[in-house]
Amino acid sequence: MLNNFIDQVIKFPIWKNDGKSYVKLNELQKHQIKEFLNKVKSGIYKFEKNPCLCGKTNEELDVVISEKDRYGIPCEIVLCRNCGLIRLKERLDNYSTVEFYKNDYRNIYVGKEIASEEFFLDQIKRGETFLILFDKFVGINNINTVFEIGCGAGGILYPFYLKGKKVSGCDFNENYLKFGIEKGLDLYLGEVNTQKTPHKSQDLVILSHVLEHLNNPIEAMNNIIELVSDGKYLIVEVPGIFYISRTYFNPILYFQNAHVYNYYYYYLKIFFETLGLEVLYGDERCTFLLKKPLGWTRKRVTAIFDKNMQLWAKKVEVTLKKYYFIHLLKLNPYYIRRGFIHLLDVLGLKDPIKTLIAKINKK
Repeated sequence: MLNNFIDQVIKFPIWKNDGKSYVKLNELQKHQIKEFLNKVKSGIYKFEKNPCLCGKTNEELDVVISEKDRYGIPCEIVLCRNCGLIRLKERLDNYSTVEFYKNDYRNIYVGKEIASEEFFLDQIKRGETFLILFDKFVGINNINTVFEIGCGAGGILYPFYLKGKKVSGCDFNENYLKFGIEKGLDLYLGEVNTQKTPHKSQDLVILSHVLEHLNNPIEAMNNIIELVSDGKYLIVEVPGIFYISRTYFNPILYFQNAHVYNYYYYYLKIFFETLGLEVLYGDERCTFLLKKPLGWTRKRVTAIFDKNMQLWAKKVEVTLKKYYFIHLLKLNPYYIRRGFIHLLDVLGLKDPIKTLIAKINKK
């Protein structure tokens, strides 16, 4: 009953396009957001339709949950009621995407033009978590080469580097790469270069908060898997939808104009298995340890879907509204009072308490 109440109270879209940022912005971020919006307005950056990965074509199954992201950048973010994926209704085209990551992304999302020691240390902490996970399920001595896509300054690679592994990585931001190179890491600018990172050359490929940024994740993952040696491994992590309440105070902070698709555990499990990978570990944070089987071949897949996803879609919708409702309870006394009264009603205590209060007031 409480879920029904929340469903009635909270309506989509929850967040309107008012240009208001929910993130405290420094001057560099404000400037870069303005530059980005000018590029959009002038047509330098172009957009294209962003279809759902489940393959459905009925747009009536989409519901707009937000008209902006956490920085106040206008973008329609939709929930697919067929599979439960949350995605941008329109995404930057491939050319604009590359330019965005070269020129805008780090300045907006990090707020610094060059990597800092603090940023590098935060990356190292994540890398140490990945190393522990890998050692637990596989054993660190079972790999020699490690490659990270979208490595930033390379801090995630650093714990593997200290273990004597041959590490390498790529990223679009030259300034951040320089920081890691000065630490002794082998990093290069741009997309994956198969001359520098040949097929079947890596024992472990890491994608930490990268998959959600990819315009064509099915094709991209096929390309990435080809980099991995047969019988070896991948670590993939994205921000999971059902982990929002444990990571963000306000659900709007989860939504970013750079996130083309937003995933949950079950969807990604089916996604990876459909592409022929073995899931060794996965959780609702959406951290996955995967194995490429011997004899793996590239998979011709046009959509990722199974019927259970329709149940998950409803769960995503209800849970997102619940997260927002909980956020309101923490801030707005009106919703605290309204929610408490409804709870008493559900428990059958509303009328008895009203009667008791009336008697007290008469005395």
